[in-house]
Amino acid sequence: MLEVVLAHQVDFATWRAASRHYVLAGVLPQSLRWRVAVTPQDIVWSAPSMDHSPAQPSQALTLSRRFVGVLGEALQAHDPERFDVLYRIMYRLTHGELELTSRSDPDLQQLRQYVLAVRAETLRFREAFSAFSAQRMHNVLHSAPAHYILEANARYCMERNARSWRVEAPYRRMEWAGGLRFAAGTDVVRKEDDLQWQADGTGIWRGYSLSLLPPNRKDVESAATVSMLAARAMDCRACALWQPASRTVFGEGAEHATIMLVGEQPGDQEDQQGRPFVGPAGQVLDNALRDAGLNRDQLYVTNAVKHFHFTWNGTRRLHQKPEAGHIDACRVWLEAERRLVQPKLLVMLGVTAAQSVLQKPVTIARSRSRLLPLEGQTQGLVTVHPSYLLRLPDEDSKQREYARFVEDLRLAAQYVAQFDAAKQN
Repeated sequence: MLEVVLAHQVDFATWRAASRHYVLAGVLPQSLRWRVAVTPQDIVWSAPSMDHSPAQPSQALTLSRRFVGVLGEALQAHDPERFDVLYRIMYRLTHGELELTSRSDPDLQQLRQYVLAVRAETLRFREAFSAFSAQRMHNVLHSAPAHYILEANARYCMERNARSWRVEAPYRRMEWAGGLRFAAGTDVVRKEDDLQWQADGTGIWRGYSLSLLPPNRKDVESAATVSMLAARAMDCRACALWQPASRTVFGEGAEHATIMLVGEQPGDQEDQQGRPFVGPAGQVLDNALRDAGLNRDQLYVTNAVKHFHFTWNGTRRLHQKPEAGHIDACRVWLEAERRLVQPKLLVMLGVTAAQSVLQKPVTIARSRSRLLPLEGQTQGLVTVHPSYLLRLPDEDSKQREYARFVEDLRLAAQYVAQFDAAKQN
């Protein structure tokens, strides 16, 4: 019997190469044995030289990108038989013994069960990691996933949390500190001093698949927590801005804040750090909130558009105003944030935020500094975006407009204080 040794539990590259080799060689599924290396002495499979002519299958070994992705997901299932099942599917497809459209075939039914279980576990892990990232209190997340899903979520974790973090699970440790690396899990190596970390993209860590779960409208509208919503937003492909941007920059703050601040879009620093309002405009906002008697930690801060729209100027990324299509595509996220946070007052920072919320042409001069009734027993307040203050040409203008901005925020604080007082009475 032939044996294939894989480097680790989700060594998709080796499994796929071996499967292709043996399928084309006509090796029957029952003639192959699959296992995962357990010691450094185990030799991971590499393609042997052919000592006989491959059998000629009835159809070429061509699989769609989507189906290859499905196989990569299924490989994450916690079932030692999965390697055999997936190879058997590939063999039967290639040799004309199976149609993917079959609903009753046992192997395809098993494949669907693998994928459903892995996707459910992936969503649970992503929500937990999203909540862990939002807290910003600890840098180690202890997890016990039911399937081998950590590696496939490495990209998601790096995009959701740009700060240093570590995930520790029974079968694997995964760490990001400016670079991604892996080590044995807590059930394999218990002592920190005994760990042997390996950098991603080197050695055996070149062949795992990455999970991609683009959300649909139902996913967004059914999210029960802000953490779940943020987790699903990482793979949003509703407009083209996700391609050049580094990551989705989602809202953050108190989940049931009485005041919700909505800006335009993330900037360069926000795109790099994965948090809203952390660049120069964010510093202005923080100062103004403090001067208005508001605590940012008690607010919810987000943007109308969740990806950075920019153009290159040499090595610099210059802000580009989001287009109507970008705002429309992102509105479902903003509406979901409003549904979950349920703020009493929604402060719109700038024209883009105001137009996204009010869904009509807005001028700051005509709408500013007064309360506007919104749906859901929420009041709205339009003011300038803090980046406007940075663009003013002289110091007198900056001081004057900054004072007006602080007064708008004080109006927000006063409204919420009056609301809370009326509620208590």
